[in-house]
Amino acid sequence: MNAPGSESGLSFCSRQPLFFACAVLLSACTVFAQSSASAGNAASVNPLIGTGDGPGGGINLFPGPSMPFGMVQLSPDTESRGYGYHYGQYDIQAFSMTHMSGPGCPNEGDVDFMATTGPVHTLAADMETPFSHSEETATPGYYQVNLLQWNVEAQLSATDRTGIAQFTFPAGAQANILAPVSRTLNVSTAATIQVVGDHQMEGYVEDRAFCGSQSTYKVYFVMEFSRPFAEFGTWSDRSVRGPEAVEASGRSATQTAPGQWVGAYASWPAADHPQNITVRIGISYVDLDGARNNLKAESQGKDFPTIRDQAIAAWNRALNTIEVSGGSADERKVFYTALYHSLLMPSIFSDADGRYLGFDGAIHNAEPGHLVYANYSGWDIYRSEIPLLAMIEPRRMEDMAQSIVLMYQQGGWIDRWPQINLYTNVMAGSPLTVALATAWLDGLHGFDMKAGWEGMLEDATQAPPPGRPYQGEEGIDWINKIHYVPNDKVSYGSVSQMQEDAVAYASLYRVALDLGKTADAKTLYERAVDERNLFDPEDRFFRPRDADGSWVPNFDPMEKDHGFIEGTGWHYQWLAPSDMAWLVHAVGPDLFNQRLTEFFNYKIPTWYGQYYNPYNETDLEAPFEFNFSGRPWETQRVVRRVLDENYTATPDGVPGNDDCGEMSSWAVMSMMGIYSVDPASLAYELVGPVFPKVVLHLHDPYQGKTFTFVAAGAAPGAPYIQSTELDGRPHPQNWISFRDIAAGGTLRFVLSATPNHDWGAAADDAPPSLDTKP
Repeated sequence: MNAPGSESGLSFCSRQPLFFACAVLLSACTVFAQSSASAGNAASVNPLIGTGDGPGGGINLFPGPSMPFGMVQLSPDTESRGYGYHYGQYDIQAFSMTHMSGPGCPNEGDVDFMATTGPVHTLAADMETPFSHSEETATPGYYQVNLLQWNVEAQLSATDRTGIAQFTFPAGAQANILAPVSRTLNVSTAATIQVVGDHQMEGYVEDRAFCGSQSTYKVYFVMEFSRPFAEFGTWSDRSVRGPEAVEASGRSATQTAPGQWVGAYASWPAADHPQNITVRIGISYVDLDGARNNLKAESQGKDFPTIRDQAIAAWNRALNTIEVSGGSADERKVFYTALYHSLLMPSIFSDADGRYLGFDGAIHNAEPGHLVYANYSGWDIYRSEIPLLAMIEPRRMEDMAQSIVLMYQQGGWIDRWPQINLYTNVMAGSPLTVALATAWLDGLHGFDMKAGWEGMLEDATQAPPPGRPYQGEEGIDWINKIHYVPNDKVSYGSVSQMQEDAVAYASLYRVALDLGKTADAKTLYERAVDERNLFDPEDRFFRPRDADGSWVPNFDPMEKDHGFIEGTGWHYQWLAPSDMAWLVHAVGPDLFNQRLTEFFNYKIPTWYGQYYNPYNETDLEAPFEFNFSGRPWETQRVVRRVLDENYTATPDGVPGNDDCGEMSSWAVMSMMGIYSVDPASLAYELVGPVFPKVVLHLHDPYQGKTFTFVAAGAAPGAPYIQSTELDGRPHPQNWISFRDIAAGGTLRFVLSATPNHDWGAAADDAPPSLDTKP
């Protein structure tokens, strides 16, 4: 999902002062990681990758610390509303406890705090400070920056549900920590803060969900300071500057409507030496008791170095699941940073005591030993992040799947893009149906498929009851009646709505076969091929059609949003991932290959109406579709080109919005040498791996212990597969089954700079498809 109005910006180097060298800056950011995380792959991660302005614009990843899938994602904010941090902005406005990793709309940034020196000033402009990337460090689980206006060093780290900030204030200056709780990156509608005793603040922030939603959620917080404060107070007026704005010794402030400016502060007198003040912050979406207990359970009795080192150790465990050998330092940095970004979301939602807020607004308890997760960027992550998480985090994936089932049981429906415990109805299709199906068919059965099946089938066949907060599939009544989504009845992307629905129907069809539901399987197969009704056999494009059966006139496949969501007919002519054999036949193999070759015939990557768009999910599968049309060497060529041009070890090194890990997971899979065009098919298309060796460590319930990719001849400029062997046997197919991966083994490639037009090119070598009825 692209950010509205996003634009490409200047290059990283051109935006920096001349005395900064690009390579030096990026290397400097990993110095701490290499010294403190030398035992694992965290040292190869640079969280500043992807915080720039391109390619494609709208990059909005955050560099601050989080645990894998942590509830807390603590980071500096360089803007007052939006996404949080941008590498090309040079003032930090505050630090906040919650972020989402690269979504396409302003969001979260809840529970703000900032350090200053001297007299207390409470306006937002008085708190912000310039900073320099030469005095900034980011690594998994740790962030450090010097606040130049105040000469204060800030260090941040996190546990699953708490954050910790250690500020070092200069000698001779009054030290202040301010909590402007009404400031968020979206629209706060209410907030309250109370000063408790002489070392604590607590309260809540109520913020709107993202992408224009009017629904709101609350984040409760408790802040504990390492030293009793000498002075404290509150404020509640945006228009007054200076001491007269504060209520000295005030103990509470409340925001009751959007636009009000409230907060609290604590101060310590100047000292003749630098002084450290640490603040620990626990949050909860349930209540203040939840925030207090999270703080007690995860941070009590731990100093900053302990929490920092534990966070880095947790990241090493997560990142060491995949071990790569060889390649350049930059290639390893790109790979492990992409893997890091793939492991940030969905995020833990249940508190340390197991309580969480359900989609019915009631407090529930997670099953002992399990976690509840929130924030599913469904339309994005079903494509490659969900398959990756199912592969490397299977037990966690089962909890994520059960969390989707709980959404249905408590709220009444499965949403496309649920945030916190709210339905947002963002984007199209039924992507979390694909996610549940992928997990189940991968062999992950530790969730309630009986209830999950019920929810998925309802979404696939029925419209939601009126007056509910969820939307369901756009045009479902029309699909039931005429077997496609008509453009004159559904204005938002009628064609791509049907295409996305078909992906879900095909996934559900495969689950029905697995469950022995023969009648349902027949119905779902028929629905899975309904997208064919929007394929014009004359021009051989998918195109919009009205309810009377007529094609919408004056169709231009290069025109954006003409029946398509965030794309054109050229982008969406490839979106039939479950039905590729039919699509190749319907277009005609020669024309299919001609068009797909032309689709990648652009000079430089940018947004084009008729060429591949590496900045959005609309055509992520397209590079791999030559594997279905008898020209797999072209897939090997274009995948490597996309990686080389768009995934780099720079702040601009993630294309478009990362969308909660989707774009990054595409890179992880592709660099390993696999990708699944249709995840529920269990088929993974093969491309030339970037690294000579990749070891995938498998976990319960998978039978195997490791699956190893060995690529003889792996090198820049050598993406072409000459031959493959699976466990010592020739493997002529251009795909591999997930079951082979889960069983453990070794896949050997021989790579070259010259394409082999015979390997994987026979009709029987292509991946499986819904080309014929069972």
